[in-house]
Amino acid sequence: MRAAAAATNHRAVCTSRQKMRRWNGLLFYEKLTGGQDVVAIWRFPYRRVEPGFLGSLAFALVFVALAVVARLLLGLIGSTLYFAAFFPAVLVCTLIAGRLAGLLAIPLSIAAVWWAFIPPAYAFGRLSPADIANFTMFALSSLLVVVLAVNHRRNVFALEDREQQRELLVNELEHRSRNMLAVMASLVVQTITDKDEADTLISRMRVSADNQDLLDEHGGATDVRALFTASVQDRYGASRIALTGPDLELSCRQARGLRIVFHEMTTNAVKYGALSDAAGRVEIIWSVDGRTLVIDWRETGGPRVAPPARHNFGSKLIDITLKQMNARLEPTFAETGYCYRIALPLA
Repeated sequence: MRAAAAATNHRAVCTSRQKMRRWNGLLFYEKLTGGQDVVAIWRFPYRRVEPGFLGSLAFALVFVALAVVARLLLGLIGSTLYFAAFFPAVLVCTLIAGRLAGLLAIPLSIAAVWWAFIPPAYAFGRLSPADIANFTMFALSSLLVVVLAVNHRRNVFALEDREQQRELLVNELEHRSRNMLAVMASLVVQTITDKDEADTLISRMRVSADNQDLLDEHGGATDVRALFTASVQDRYGASRIALTGPDLELSCRQARGLRIVFHEMTTNAVKYGALSDAAGRVEIIWSVDGRTLVIDWRETGGPRVAPPARHNFGSKLIDITLKQMNARLEPTFAETGYCYRIALPLA
């Protein structure tokens, strides 16, 4: 069964790559994300597979015709170079339809200029040495344009291939992480008889696993408010978790660490602090002092608290995580509830 599943996954990946390589845009492209086809607008109408000779000729004729129209319009403004509109035609034709179309556009451009713009107009008249020199320079320059445009297409497609491979790798890592988490959670439940300890350990494992989902298209920036909302407020409601602070983005590393820290603080508040009482509330306030992010965690309405006699695993995990980010923790054990201040240097 495992081999069959692997073969199925391989076929799905290959199908996805074939879709991407068949059309790299032309307004739309399809990519396989999470098992679903998503239609998105692409950055430029490149076509991955170059057309044959007739297709390339058709592209070249269209762009040269557009260049002729553009050159006629430029002539209404005033005198200009014969090939002013034909260099862009060769460039865009090559970028969209490939090398052959770009090469065909060069002699077609020369023929169009000879026929339409060199006196006598709309006839193939006798060429002067200056005209021949202009044609030669245009041909050589256009060949260079075609070479550069072809290299640009190759670079774009190579970058796209690497991006596809990165997305497939990230999806595979996330899939394996979820499978490993399920196996480990099952082992914890079977090994640890205390249900509360087992649930706490599994919860920590889930937070650590979720923090691995940072190699995605968002580029690593995480909003502070969104982080606290997802980590704390969504679980217990805005009536019990108050968030106050300016809009601010954190790096992947900082967001990953703070998520672990506030998961432990929330767990502690549920077991021993304000969230263990129906009337308890937690207020999270953050501000920026120079290049330092200052976060205050204040609990009210819960049972009276006192400094712990010893540090449990959660407290040690908080200390280690903050030290890795060069952050400082200042705990306060007021009668109203636990209070923590975190000073985190901004990157």
